[in-house]
Amino acid sequence: MKNSYAVVDLETTNANWHDNGRIIQFGCAIIEDGKITKVYNQKINPQVPIPGRITALTKLSDKDVADSPIFEDVAPDIFKILKNRVFIAHNVNFDLTFLNRELKRIGMNELNVKAIDTVELSQILFPTISSYKLQDLTHYLSIEHDNPHRADSDALVTAKLFLVINKRLQQLPVPTLELLARLGKSTLRETNLVFKNVLAKVANSNTVLPDYLYEKNGLVLRKKDFHITETLNSGQKYPDTKEKKKKLLDGILDYRKNQSKLMDNIYQTSQHRNKQKKWNLIEAPTGAGKTLGYLLPLSYLINGKQKLVIATTTKVLQQQIAEQAIPLLNQVTGNSHHAEIVKSSYNFIDLDRFFESIDNYKLHSHTAILKMKIIVWLTMTTTGDLSELHLTNYNSPLFTIIRHRGALKTKTLFSEDDFWLYQQNRYEESMILVTNQSYLSRNIDSTIWGENSYLVVDEANHLSDSLRNVASPTVDFLRLNEYVRKISDILYQNRVTLRYAFTEVTTQLWNYQDLQDMEAHFQVIDELMQRIEYNIFDNYVKNEVSFKDREQFVSIIDSEQKFGKDNLELVELISDLIVELTLVVNRIDTLFDQYNFQKNFISIELSKIISNLIIENSKLHGELGNLDKLLQSLHVPSDEFGVQIEMRDYYEPNSLKLSWRQFDIHDQVEATNDRFSQIFAVGAAITVQKDFSYFIMNLQLSQNQINQMVILPDTNNMSKNSKIYLPDQISDIQSLSSEEYYEMVTHYIVEILNDMDHQTMILFNSLNTLSHVYDRLMSTTIKEKWEILAQGVSGSNEKIKKRFAIGQRSVLLGANSFWEGVDFPNKTLEILIVTRIPFESPEQSDVKIRQDILHEQKLDVFKVDTLPKAILQLRQGLGRLVRNPEDKGVILLLDNRILTKNYGKEILDSLPKGLPVVNESMDLIKKDINEFLN
Repeated sequence: MKNSYAVVDLETTNANWHDNGRIIQFGCAIIEDGKITKVYNQKINPQVPIPGRITALTKLSDKDVADSPIFEDVAPDIFKILKNRVFIAHNVNFDLTFLNRELKRIGMNELNVKAIDTVELSQILFPTISSYKLQDLTHYLSIEHDNPHRADSDALVTAKLFLVINKRLQQLPVPTLELLARLGKSTLRETNLVFKNVLAKVANSNTVLPDYLYEKNGLVLRKKDFHITETLNSGQKYPDTKEKKKKLLDGILDYRKNQSKLMDNIYQTSQHRNKQKKWNLIEAPTGAGKTLGYLLPLSYLINGKQKLVIATTTKVLQQQIAEQAIPLLNQVTGNSHHAEIVKSSYNFIDLDRFFESIDNYKLHSHTAILKMKIIVWLTMTTTGDLSELHLTNYNSPLFTIIRHRGALKTKTLFSEDDFWLYQQNRYEESMILVTNQSYLSRNIDSTIWGENSYLVVDEANHLSDSLRNVASPTVDFLRLNEYVRKISDILYQNRVTLRYAFTEVTTQLWNYQDLQDMEAHFQVIDELMQRIEYNIFDNYVKNEVSFKDREQFVSIIDSEQKFGKDNLELVELISDLIVELTLVVNRIDTLFDQYNFQKNFISIELSKIISNLIIENSKLHGELGNLDKLLQSLHVPSDEFGVQIEMRDYYEPNSLKLSWRQFDIHDQVEATNDRFSQIFAVGAAITVQKDFSYFIMNLQLSQNQINQMVILPDTNNMSKNSKIYLPDQISDIQSLSSEEYYEMVTHYIVEILNDMDHQTMILFNSLNTLSHVYDRLMSTTIKEKWEILAQGVSGSNEKIKKRFAIGQRSVLLGANSFWEGVDFPNKTLEILIVTRIPFESPEQSDVKIRQDILHEQKLDVFKVDTLPKAILQLRQGLGRLVRNPEDKGVILLLDNRILTKNYGKEILDSLPKGLPVVNESMDLIKKDINEFLN
């Protein structure tokens, strides 16, 4: 039947047909000539029990299908409906495969029909969506979806989705459609039919590109405005009184006394700058509105040269400032301030490299889908920022090839369209820049930061770690050797292809002598690495490992500054290795660049060789950078550093791995100090018992650098609006094995989630523990009642945060960045489960080195480092709950050390004054939580 489609959805007892999976509902929507003409709905008795989790999902129980026909009775009718139509499904390989297995089971012929997948079509046509679940797509596209996970409803909305996709395709430019149809042969089954059919329909139409698009070398791109337009009222004056602020905020935000104090402090400080004392330490409690608190006053002071630079810790925080706080600032002031998020070139697509990849670099089938996705995205993006694709991971080799290297483009196919050049220009012009603390430290000398600019360090408690991380490389010699060996193997194994291809052109890009020269470099590199490995082994490992430990993993932490001291041979060997590796890296880069300009010898075979070389060379680039950092550290020895030396075992020096940990960050702090006219270090938790001493010591600030220290009062009334609960029968976690601990945490989470109906976040100290608890939760019935989102499992942090924010019954398992800086709207988060007091593991190399250095300085390590860090982390975690005076939230703490240990009182004293701590049975706790929150 021409132009006739059957859009199918099945509900089954089990996703795995081999594991007693049977169909319980068949739904089908018929599309004819672009219209939905009929919807079929057939319940089926599977003759096996329907699991509880399937009933919870589909609302279909054994009772609901008891009187329905069995599959054998309805299969002929289903076959008749489908046999002459194109089969469409959302994840077609599941529905069609499952249906055919059922047909085969009862002795019928399998369906031999063309099939189309709407998941792949959606991924290609809507490239910036973070989730392609049917429910999320229908929400994004405003398609009404009454009964998710019911076959008839799902089939109907999938049919509507397919029609939207067709409409979207017809709106795409013809050159874009041609590329999609060309690459579409790699799509699932006959999905490419959709691209071919639409192309055939519009190919002969003289469609003029809309004004916002243009074509370049067959790619259709969105026009970019290379200049930033900001409409600012230069006559505006800072609202220096309560009445003026109230008038400014009227109808937009409530006036907050705390926020007003912060604004006035920052404005007045900036008006009376101290050229020596630039650091202003400000603790602004959660919910004080600190972001607008610093944005508003500084917006009256910035100009083209004197900018506002905001350095944060996570991408989530950067997005919040750029996408929420700046629009709010503009709403309040009536201006149109613009903020750019400053990233490295690696985050942006290189159009020249991508153009070459379209017909080349056919690495895997999913690579073609990625290319199609990017081709559509290029008609939408003005930034070229690859993060807009919202992928769960960017580990595809394609991204290694198409990421921008930061080099200036001249006379290339797309040099005038270069996204990195465009981005650099916007950085230079923008008056507000938002960046990562580490990126700022690495690029402190860049001109983009302006002159005498203002710096706000948001979440300032992380600044010391960010600065140390920048100065702390890791060199893995086993990995380094592997990258070099792979490049050598690729060149040697493909020597004939390379020589033939490149000697055919006049430039003679590659010949026998080139290979000989490279082999000589590889041989020198191999010898140098062996000498470095044995130098390190002989000097720092040989006498440090006892005989009984020599068969196992070796880990030596040197925090006494012995490593590299008076070892001139090691310094010279590393210098020589860097020179040799640089020659190899540069030669491969040159080969790639020259290859890109040649059009007469491109072949699939050569394309694969070059792509593999680029992938390995990119990895080598990273290791080379770390080697260079290590050499710099050895050239300028410091009294405050540490090194961790690791080996697979004592008898394998070639498995050597060096992790350098710099403790002394005076130079980085001084460079930051010199770069900016005023620095505001702001955070919700940077004091311990109202004292900045820990922050100052950790950041290695001197008193003559500090202008002021301010603590704004907490107006959220935490003692009234929040409670901490501690189960009275909880085990002492220090007495539990890892497995027992995972079970204990899982038990209490299940107890809470079974009896509560409040959005819940669970905070862990490590991703490893989180992963183990997640696996256990997924084997319980909790997953049928709650959407379980887990960091490192359910996608990017940004994606998880968004899903949690729109969830109705969602539970979020988070570590690291979820302890702080993540804001949720009212009632999105009401229960916080803290799995343990967030002490750092003393086994971590960076922790051990830092604490050993403090110990050498005759300091009480637990008192000056371990405990303050844990207190600040815990305070940050608690700050996720109560964001304003109307919020309510509770904390379930699964660690009784807060009551049983001497330091527990110090922790409690550092929390908001009067915060109740309830130590009762879980039954009483659950009852009290329900009464408190409801």
